[in-house]
Amino acid sequence: MISKIIQYTGVSFIIFFCAISIFFSLFQNDLEKAETAEIMSYTSFFEDRFYDLRMKLGQDNTIIDNRIVLAAIDDDSITKIGRFPWSRGVWQEVIDKLRGYGAKVIAFDVFFSEPEKVCNAKSPDIIMSDAIKRFQSVPGKSVIIPYSLTDYIQDGFQEFPDIMINFMMSTKQPGGGQLKKKFIGRNVFPIGKITDADISLGHIGVEEDGDGIFRHYPVVANISDFYFPSFSLIAYQLYTEDKPIVKIEVNPNQPDINEEQSLLVNKGRLNLNFKGEAKVRWLGGRGHFPETTIYKLLKAKADDPEMTGLLKDKIVFIGSTAFAAHDLRHTPVDAKLPGVFFHMNMTHMLLEGKFFAPDKYSTVYSWIILLSGTFIIIIVMLFGNAIVDLFTINLIVISFFLFDTYYLLPRGYEIKLFFCLLSPLACYSWTTFLHFYLAQNEKKYIKGTFSRFVAPAIVDQMLSNPDKVKVGGEKKHITVFFSDVRDFTSISEKLSPEELSICLNQYMGIMTDILFDHYGTLDKYIGDAIVAYWGAPLDVKNHAYHAVKASLLMIDAIPEINERFKEQGFPEFQHGIGLNTGDCSVGNMGSDKIFSYTALGDNMNLGARAEALCKFYGVQLNITEYTKDAIPKDLVKEFTFRLLDKVRVKGKELPVILWEVLHDAHDFKKDPEALETYMEAFFAYQKMEFQRAIDLVIPLVEKYPNDKSCKRVLETCQNFLKNHPGDDWDGVYTHTTKG
Repeated sequence: MISKIIQYTGVSFIIFFCAISIFFSLFQNDLEKAETAEIMSYTSFFEDRFYDLRMKLGQDNTIIDNRIVLAAIDDDSITKIGRFPWSRGVWQEVIDKLRGYGAKVIAFDVFFSEPEKVCNAKSPDIIMSDAIKRFQSVPGKSVIIPYSLTDYIQDGFQEFPDIMINFMMSTKQPGGGQLKKKFIGRNVFPIGKITDADISLGHIGVEEDGDGIFRHYPVVANISDFYFPSFSLIAYQLYTEDKPIVKIEVNPNQPDINEEQSLLVNKGRLNLNFKGEAKVRWLGGRGHFPETTIYKLLKAKADDPEMTGLLKDKIVFIGSTAFAAHDLRHTPVDAKLPGVFFHMNMTHMLLEGKFFAPDKYSTVYSWIILLSGTFIIIIVMLFGNAIVDLFTINLIVISFFLFDTYYLLPRGYEIKLFFCLLSPLACYSWTTFLHFYLAQNEKKYIKGTFSRFVAPAIVDQMLSNPDKVKVGGEKKHITVFFSDVRDFTSISEKLSPEELSICLNQYMGIMTDILFDHYGTLDKYIGDAIVAYWGAPLDVKNHAYHAVKASLLMIDAIPEINERFKEQGFPEFQHGIGLNTGDCSVGNMGSDKIFSYTALGDNMNLGARAEALCKFYGVQLNITEYTKDAIPKDLVKEFTFRLLDKVRVKGKELPVILWEVLHDAHDFKKDPEALETYMEAFFAYQKMEFQRAIDLVIPLVEKYPNDKSCKRVLETCQNFLKNHPGDDWDGVYTHTTKG
């Protein structure tokens, strides 16, 4: 129940956060208070970049607006004409050339704020002014010169120059509503000799967004409560003879607060923020507008048909593309786009009437997309199919991305797609994480509980396959392991319960680590005994080999354990290990509530008998013939074996051959000749050549008096010489006890 509350609380928070972020993102640029805009800046950080990506993908690179032409002040022109800024005599030639080629509007993205000084010659300023007058003497043709704006009155005119009266825009503005106030900058305002030519004026001064990318263009400016057109807007007006109107709607209850501001033109309504800015719907950068260079223009012939076709009745923007001019802007379409393209793109946008839809529609559609995507993934996740969940969330993201990029965005809807997609993605991730966290906690609980009783491999299989956690078994071919500490009763009598627990835990810990390191599964501890097996629950290739290998390592670990015990004042440990390989029933045995993962069957019993007989034969590792035969031929070469006996163990009718696997410290492992002699003596014993066997084994007993197997062969042969077993003896020694 608590997990459900946490899940639904998280989902509700995600939806609310994304929905309110959409609102903030749409209206951040409308906020006048810097501290409020700063708080909301996280929205534009993500949304603007995502918008840039979609806008780039949705661009049609085949479209070229031939109405707008760039006459570039490029590096080549500067090199060939001379150091920039050029004399106004050069601009007089440019203007006259453009007049000859039939250009309609010339828009200089160049400031003319200082007079050009000359000696004993006609002023270049007047020469340029005369050229402007000649150009504008043809009805419908105009030259635009830029000026800049400032936020601070100390940097601007106290009252705007008289010439500005000619460019005041019509407004629909109730009392109280207005855009942010600006001032005309004094430093770069055109000089009088230029303004006297009856030029048109348009303000420039684009401000970058918080991330350093230019997306918003100042279309109109509030100067002393009058509105004036930007560089692009005046170019549009002169080219189309349209009379745009600034419209400001205020809140009836709070007349000093704008509800909405816009620019009304022939082809529609352009939404503005409180600064008079509009977001640019980019046609593109270089390649989307025809270009020539100033040098080519000056060198072209007066009747050049190519220039006439390029420039006749066009808006010609004159601006710098030279790298050294440092007039490069980081824009959504190009990280280093010459600033003049910003003006050209806004002019194109006005000419096409390709404006953004009102913010309220974009907000509503954004919320619809957000909620629909979120509820779809929530409903799908209720069915609990992880594959379907993953497919659905990918389908939601891809389909909404394509729908916005190729349908909504071209129609002017500024969908805040980042947060629209973040909501279903975050809900999916939150729910998936929560389920994963709860499942992991449950697995940790199960693992922490069961790992104290069963091998980690069993726990892992329980966690990965819950169907196996039930009562029942399956037939598996395994190698079983039994070990037992020799004379443990006498050891326990010498130690206190605490000391016995300490030394037994140390011994069991090392043995169990070796077991697990070599793919073994612990069945149980029975006092000082360990029961284990290889090949269940996980299939282990060559399990007989790994069982023998691990058993030898356990034997090799005993000396080190005894050294540690000696330091602690504990008696030495010796143990015997028995291995057998065969089919057993393996699984969870017990009741539905309490069960144990274990192995049962006759082969388990035979393994236990093999371990019990270690003491009888005086060996540490006793394996049956079935284990030896199960080791592949290429691996069996790693081990050294000694034949112990052919026996009939208690409780079984069929005889089995027992083998000792010799560890590295074994006397017969270090003395191959003695081992060969022993094997010869044992085979003689099996053939009832008892005297020959005695003759072979006596030197071994003398050399290795502690080897119990050699003594047993000697004593058995001596006994059979006195009491012959009979001609029908099959070489089998029958044990009447378990060990």
